[in-house]
Amino acid sequence: MVAQISHYQEKNNEAPGLFTSHEMGFWHRVVAVYMGVLPDLERELQRAGKIGFFEFQVLDHLACQHGNMTMSQLAARCSSSLSRLSHVARKLETRKLLTRRLSEVDKRVTVAEITVDGQRLIAGLRDVYHRAVESHMLESLSTEELRQAIELLDHMLRHNEPDHWLFSA
Repeated sequence: MVAQISHYQEKNNEAPGLFTSHEMGFWHRVVAVYMGVLPDLERELQRAGKIGFFEFQVLDHLACQHGNMTMSQLAARCSSSLSRLSHVARKLETRKLLTRRLSEVDKRVTVAEITVDGQRLIAGLRDVYHRAVESHMLESLSTEELRQAIELLDHMLRHNEPDHWLFSA
């Protein structure tokens, strides 16, 4: 069980607002793990499909949806702002990888849907994506370590976003 008392309340008050070396070490490790996989993943996705990580995420979420998704839902799934998503969606529309249209239920809402070309592209890139994530992150963890890592990440995510889509999926 994770303690409910924040260690920020327990720190001495000599330097309020500063991280302890332990906390800063944790943060640097989070960034190092993320940045250890992202550049290689970007490079491999660009090489194999002329698509970036964020574009892959957009299309992959749509492909898993098996239908359309509102732009707001898609932005939440991609942990993105609506304006960033709209910019990328325009680029993907130009490449005929997704379509956008007004919702039939509510004309104020725009929905996105992956095209057949987009589905083909994502299907062809899933191995590239999987290999990069596996080699940079998953193969170093035992099954138990992976379970523990998910539990810890879920705890942090629930603290910041209790209604995150991962908890309702």
